[in-house]
Amino acid sequence: MFARNVSIRLKPGKLNEFTRTFDKEVLSIMRRQAGFREEITFALPGEVELIAISLWDSKEQADAYNASDYPKVLKAVSAMLDGTPKVQNLKVISSTIQHAGTGSGAAASASSAAAAGGREMPSSTEDNKEIVRRFMEECWNKGDKNAMRDLIADKCRYHDPAFPGVENLQQHITSCRNAFPDLRFTIEDMIGERNEVVVHWTVRGTHKGPFLGMQPTNRPCTVSGTSISRMESGKVIEHWADWNVMTLMEQLGMSATPGAEEKVSTRK
Repeated sequence: MFARNVSIRLKPGKLNEFTRTFDKEVLSIMRRQAGFREEITFALPGEVELIAISLWDSKEQADAYNASDYPKVLKAVSAMLDGTPKVQNLKVISSTIQHAGTGSGAAASASSAAAAGGREMPSSTEDNKEIVRRFMEECWNKGDKNAMRDLIADKCRYHDPAFPGVENLQQHITSCRNAFPDLRFTIEDMIGERNEVVVHWTVRGTHKGPFLGMQPTNRPCTVSGTSISRMESGKVIEHWADWNVMTLMEQLGMSATPGAEEKVSTRK
């Protein structure tokens, strides 16, 4: 295990703003890094000097973060800093961090593990909501392959009566975006409970490629639906989608087919 010890000096009165920015922006960046395990920040008396320690599976992964996304972290908190933080790299020779698996955010601290009776503590509801927001924006709206790898579990199960038999959610998203290159989901409402997040959404796009057996029509369409994402270790491991395929077909100028009617009826 490897550690990055970052010494930070804040401008006076900036601790609360720094904390909010760190929780909202910085942690989400760190959690999607390969090999990231845990982070803890201490405020020294006077609340202008901080020590931030992050733990990593290996020095190579910590160095990769330092070269790629650490500049983004500095940019996010730059308005609160008094000078440039100093980074010290350390080899960990002893730790009580529980190795609860591999990958980003997989570890829990010893105190958290004890509270969970040795099990990994679940992510907070707000953390799960943020992951789903990124899933909708970065995966569906932008088609970001790196985000798909970061946010979707390798064996994620996908359930949608309109698309029976989908085994790879990443490929399915790419296929939908090929059919609707300007695909855009808007989150209308979001509810989180335990390790699940429910989203009511509206999606808009222009039909430019084959979709559900339909050739391109170049017609714009708008469809609303609801989805449920089940989370584990910071990733979507199961996803359910419910929407009315008939609404889409009508907007594309297609009449209902027996197969489509059957797909819709399976949701009842």
